[in-house]
Amino acid sequence: MVQWRAVCPPEIVIDYLMQWPIRNLILLVILIAIALSACAPPVPGAALINEQPIQATATRNIIYVTPTPAPTQIPTVVPLTPSLTPSITPIPSNTPNFAALRAQCANALDSLYTSAGEACLGQPSGFLCNGGLAPQIEPQQITASIALPGSLVSASDVAWVRGQPLMTQNSGGLMWLHLESDIHMNGLIMGDVEIRDVTDRSLNLPQWQSITVITHQQASDATCADLPMSSFIVQGEYGVASRLVINGVSTDLNGTLVVQTEGDTTRFIMIEGQARMIVFGQARVVYAGQQLNVQYNDETYTNPLAAPGDAVVLDTDYIKNIPVTILDRPVLLPQPGYLRTTANVNMRTEPDVNSRLLYQVPSGEVVSILGQNPDRDWYHIRLGNGETGWMFAELMAGDPGFVETVYELTPAPPQRSGRLGSTGVVAVTFGSNLRSAPDASFTALTTLPQGTEVELVARSPYSPWVKVRSTLGEGWVALFTLETRAAINFLPIDYDVQLPARPTATPNFSYGGGHAYPNPLGGS
Repeated sequence: MVQWRAVCPPEIVIDYLMQWPIRNLILLVILIAIALSACAPPVPGAALINEQPIQATATRNIIYVTPTPAPTQIPTVVPLTPSLTPSITPIPSNTPNFAALRAQCANALDSLYTSAGEACLGQPSGFLCNGGLAPQIEPQQITASIALPGSLVSASDVAWVRGQPLMTQNSGGLMWLHLESDIHMNGLIMGDVEIRDVTDRSLNLPQWQSITVITHQQASDATCADLPMSSFIVQGEYGVASRLVINGVSTDLNGTLVVQTEGDTTRFIMIEGQARMIVFGQARVVYAGQQLNVQYNDETYTNPLAAPGDAVVLDTDYIKNIPVTILDRPVLLPQPGYLRTTANVNMRTEPDVNSRLLYQVPSGEVVSILGQNPDRDWYHIRLGNGETGWMFAELMAGDPGFVETVYELTPAPPQRSGRLGSTGVVAVTFGSNLRSAPDASFTALTTLPQGTEVELVARSPYSPWVKVRSTLGEGWVALFTLETRAAINFLPIDYDVQLPARPTATPNFSYGGGHAYPNPLGGS
């Protein structure tokens, strides 16, 4: 409410009136009237502006707007409907699932090995077979001919070839060079490997008898622990010596040899049998479980720098994960070093003196090491002929390395993937007699006609016969009557089979003899 204020006191006005003349008084009265009108109390409803009352008056068509700050927006609240069962969503992680990636890689490799083996194993001698991705090849005119898996080109038409790294596009380079008829040799080109024929034509030697090998190693991959090193794996024909020159090293090969290059060095790694290698006129013998390292002037690997030292125990990292079941003749990968019998030593089925006796192996026999029992007083060994068993460690000498593989029970050997590892077909026109035991002296149960497919079940402990299962029954057939690409010496042995009345042949335990009978297509 606005308060009144007296601005003209009455006693001051009276004092002035008594002293001034009439004319002046009249003028003064007029001035006082004007002054009194200015000092009148404000009209109710008037507001003071700068201490002067102002009467509010209506003004037409004028709108006064007082600016105010923009209002703050109120966030919209979205109600959440609670679920009956609370769930926790894992926070995404940048850490890869190595276990899943390794399993994926292992499956892809197994698929590659299976398809490549089915395409190329058992193909005829004198041809290069491609089982994986298209390789680089010279002359380039035959590139299209070798591009697809299963493609064959004549080995005589090839001067140089290079495979692709494994696990490229979930596949990779796998090629087989079959030369049994010419130089008693088969070769597996695995991964990023290049080989070149450098045979001197003036010497009238078969093509591919002298070759250079260069392997390009891939960087280690934590997501693919099963990836083997790029290698050229050479196999001599079973029981026949193969004479080759590899990277300038003259080689008499009786077995299976892995060739790898790295830096200025070529590694010659024996995984089966033995080899005699000559550099600058000096010979070195390499047994299964050993490797010979040869140095070179440069990375063309054509001229060795000097004669190498003696063979040393192999480094298992170099042969880890080699897919032995896709070799033309599958083998078991050895442990470092080798052993030699110091007397007549019994070979048994298990690391126990009470287990079944297989053979008595004569003194001086060289064997490769497959593993040991946990107490390390028995060796699991492989004879030169491919037979395996257990021998007491105290009766063995040689040059063994540290054995990484330890087990109590004898592991079953691997088999080829897919149908290759378990089937065969009767190949002879007169059929195959199915007998009650593995010898021609036993009763014939029936005759399996040519073309009959059989499932391979076991092999004989004393003869080149296999136990089969067919629609016409189960029994034993002579191995030579079947066409199969299975690893015969990897089949389980039926030790309980009946023995023939006549004496069986004395086994030859060296490479190329004994009961590890080759299959009709060059496998074991």
